[in-house]
Amino acid sequence: MKILITGGVKSGKSRQAEMRMLKMALDQKPVYLATTELLDPEMKKRITEHRQHRGEKFWTVEEPLNLTEALAETEAPVLIECMTMWLNNALHHQLPESKIFAEIESLLLLENDIVFVLNEVGLGIIPDNPLSRKFADLSGRIAQMLAEACDEVNWCVAGILVKIK
Repeated sequence: MKILITGGVKSGKSRQAEMRMLKMALDQKPVYLATTELLDPEMKKRITEHRQHRGEKFWTVEEPLNLTEALAETEAPVLIECMTMWLNNALHHQLPESKIFAEIESLLLLENDIVFVLNEVGLGIIPDNPLSRKFADLSGRIAQMLAEACDEVNWCVAGILVKIK
């Protein structure tokens, strides 16, 4: 089963995704694929807090770019947190669009149960610079691609999941 949980920043989507994954995993310890790169002290603090919160409930794999490769050896269910930060990394490392979308296609072909977390960035104004517009456009296309392919899609608002599909 593939599930997409989307919503705004700090909407509660990560907490909801963790709870959903733990229910899906049953007697298996799921993989938490963390995509955020440690780039500054504030991000280090956030990552530390996330690690402490997860505790021993998940196997944590930290990989900023090569998600499918990082999951090649596991059959366990996977929570990918988050596709938005992964896209940020891909743009920072100047990956071409073809490689970005090929990676998502590869993830969708994995037999693992996967819960994808993705920020909804398309509810604001059109960004004022080319890189921000590219990020918003690619994020929207990724959201559509995942939503079409996933068995279930949820929108998280104020910590509450609303089923879309």
